[in-house]
This record gives sequence, structure tokens and C-alpha cells, in this order.
Amino acid sequence: MTPNEPTPVRTAASCAPGPALLRRLGAVLALAVVAVAAVTPVAHARTLDLETALAQAERTSAVVTARLDAEDAERDATRTDLDPLALRMDRLQAEQTAVRTRAAADRARFEAYRDVANAYVQALQASAQRELAEAGLALAERGVAIARLRFERGGATELEVRDAENERAEAANGAAAARQGEALALRSLRSLIGLDAGELEPVPDRLLATTVPAEEELVERLDASGPLLQALHGVEAARVGLELLDPSYAPAAQIERTELQLEQAREGAREARRGLELQLRSLIDRIDAARDGVAQSRETLEAARDREAIERRRLDAGLIAEVQFDQTVLNTLQAELGAMQARHDLLAALFELQAQTGIAIEGIDAF
Repeated sequence: MTPNEPTPVRTAASCAPGPALLRRLGAVLALAVVAVAAVTPVAHARTLDLETALAQAERTSAVVTARLDAEDAERDATRTDLDPLALRMDRLQAEQTAVRTRAAADRARFEAYRDVANAYVQALQASAQRELAEAGLALAERGVAIARLRFERGGATELEVRDAENERAEAANGAAAARQGEALALRSLRSLIGLDAGELEPVPDRLLATTVPAEEELVERLDASGPLLQALHGVEAARVGLELLDPSYAPAAQIERTELQLEQAREGAREARRGLELQLRSLIDRIDAARDGVAQSRETLEAARDREAIERRRLDAGLIAEVQFDQTVLNTLQAELGAMQARHDLLAALFELQAQTGIAIEGIDAF
């Protein structure tokens, strides 16, 4: 700028952010609202179910960002396709980018579903563990009272009283740790989804009954999944690059290099596919093992409940002490916790398959 040149005037229009920036600013503001909700006390906590929690995954920062990236790439591909000066490779690369970003957006959403589901079941399990620990503490306190009463009446030694008190102290520490664990798990869930809850509903059977497609079908769908798209697009780009070389003008060495690049891209895609197929097999095996675990834990729980019913009749008949029956009830609670954990392991395995492969599993792919 020369000394006599007037200083440019910054108008409102020249200072206005572009459309893409406005969209991202809007997304940031939306995420800020979620963040504020996560730290603002809720006056009336409500009962929360898993599907409502999963629906909040759409509002997490990673999902919002990936969705905006996909929309931008889609617009870029449209502009490139309509550009009369765009070359074939330009159009191909723009379309491939749009496809990959759409797949990345889906995978970000699937990963968010997995993270929310894991946080939800961890909170559920923490609450159940707290209840179990408090029941154990109540039983230990009764044990101390009984030991002291027997000691006063000459039926127990001072050592037995100390043993009972030590067991109560351990139970109290366990209960305190369980309460802290529950509070931490609930805070983690709330910070993730921006919702508070006074009580969490159990995992619905409908989600656990999700049918996983056959392995052969999943293998066929790997081509459209995010992890393999990059390699397949590299093959396509190399193939088109080779087609664009005119043997009449292109040097032979350049053609040979491009042919080598194509073969290397194909080999890379084959390696990527083999790795994904192995990973897929492992994820399916995990689901099968989790289903077996659910069946076994259900049998264990049924046996514990049958045992409790028997002990209840013995208690009513005066054949056992109440404290002995309370121990049986505690064993049933432990079996219930084991059954809950087995169900949650199955749920986690289902969401992990979807998140790791990027393949939508009907029933858990949208909320």
C-alpha cells in the first residue's frame, strides 16, 4: 500500500464468516448447551432408559464434527461434478472423499453408541454393586450384634467378637468404595450425554435379542465400511491414473511406475481385507461367548433363587437362624449381579462389532 492509498474499509459483509464457519459455530453452540446441561444441577432427576441415553449420542462433539465434515465433502463433490473444468481424476477424488467422510460419520456415531452404552451399563452395575455392598454391611452389623450378645451370655469368646467387628469394618470400607464408584459412574454418564437420572432402567431384552447377520454377509459388507474404503479407493485411483496415461505420449517408465503402484494398492487392499476378516471373526466369537455367558448366568441365578425359596421355608419352620437366611439372600443378590454383568457383556459385544467394523447392525444402528 502506497502512502497516498486510502485505507480499506472493512464492511459488515467483508467481515461476515462464511457458510461453513457459521455451520460449525452453530454446532459449537449446540455442544456448549450439552456441556452446560452436564454441569448444571437438575432439580428433578428422572428415570432414564438406555435408548433415551443412546439418542443423545447424536449430540456428542465427535459425531457432530464428523457429520459436518460429511456435509462439506458432499457439497464439494457436487461442486466438482458441476465444474466444466474439472478433470476425471478431480471428480473421482471428490466423490471418494464424500464417500469416506459419510462412512466416517457413521462410524463416529456407532462409536458414540458404544461409549454411551458402556457408560450406561457401568452405572447400572455400580448401583447394583453398591446395593450388594450395603446388604453385606447390614449382614456384618447383625453379625457383630449377635457376637456381642453371645459374648455377654457366655456363648462366644472375645476373639469371635473382634472377628465380627473386623468383618464389619471390611464391609463398611467396601460399601463406602461402592458408593464412590456409583457416584463416579453416574457422573461419567451424565457428562457424556448431558442428562441426569435418579434411576436407570435395566437394559431392554429387545437390544440383547439383536440378530447379527451371518459372517458371510458381514464379510461382503466390509467393502462399504470405513476401515476398508481407504484401501479400495487407493486401488480405484491408481487404476484410473493408469487409464489416463496415453501410451503414445507417456514415457514407458512412468507407465511401469503407475502399474506398480496399482499392484501395490491391490496388495494393500487384500492385506487390509484379511486383517478385517480376522477382526470380524474375533468380534463374532466374542458375541457368541457372551450369549453363552448369559445362558449360564441365568441358570446360576435360577439355582440361587430356588435355594433361597428352600431356605425361606426352613426359616419359617424354625430350622435355621435368620442371619443364615440373610446370607442366602446375599448369595442371590450376587447371582443377580452376575446375570446383569453377563447381559451387559453381550450388549457391549454387539455395539463393539458395529463400532469396529463400521457395519450397521439392524436394531442398534439408530436411536
